[in-house]
Amino acid sequence: MGKHKSGVIKQILKEHFDGFWKLHANLLPESYRKDIKEAVQKTIKCGTRDLGYARYECLGCEGNPRPVFVCFTCKSRFCHKCGKKYTDDWSDKQQEMIFNVPHRHMVFTIPKELRRVFYKDRKKLNELSKQVAEVFKFYYDRKSKKRHLKVGVITVIHTFGRDLKFNPHIHTLVTEGALDNRHEWVSSEYISYDFLRKSWQKVLLDLMKKWFPENQKVLELINDLYKRYPNGF
Repeated sequence: MGKHKSGVIKQILKEHFDGFWKLHANLLPESYRKDIKEAVQKTIKCGTRDLGYARYECLGCEGNPRPVFVCFTCKSRFCHKCGKKYTDDWSDKQQEMIFNVPHRHMVFTIPKELRRVFYKDRKKLNELSKQVAEVFKFYYDRKSKKRHLKVGVITVIHTFGRDLKFNPHIHTLVTEGALDNRHEWVSSEYISYDFLRKSWQKVLLDLMKKWFPENQKVLELINDLYKRYPNGF
């Protein structure tokens, strides 16, 4: 019973993924289908002899001891076991680097009108972390250009919401302050919410202009989004 519980996600994939794939694969971007199917198959085979194994046996033991087989894991971040290990290792590394100062957690969202852009081309998601960092960099540059303040920012991109629909957003851990050019700490307990919303809106829509410079429909959408969201994203 306990063994079945520990592999319940794998069991669900074994029993239902094939049927799901036949019905819904065509709804996914064609360029991702091979990778998605491969990731799921790796997860299903994780910890089985299908992915290889190491065999251990004692040649000097009396009698006829049975060999022990240790099956290899898939190392996929999609896998609930391997992915958790990856996340735990990443968290430990971040904790070693993080400054011992107050931090704040913020979430930057993508309006529904733009989500399709990132759904069709997931590589564009990589740019979002840089743009979130630019929002804080601009704030501290404006606060004191002479001191060259450097803020600490860690970002994690989530591509789905709680309802499992595609909803990319960026979780951000930011220091409540920055280091100046003399390596002195400058506290900053407050950053305007209005500034964050409007700055994020600008850098995100500037990306759209950069990616689709000659697309008239995109330019019209950008103008419409500024009007539709006067307070920012």
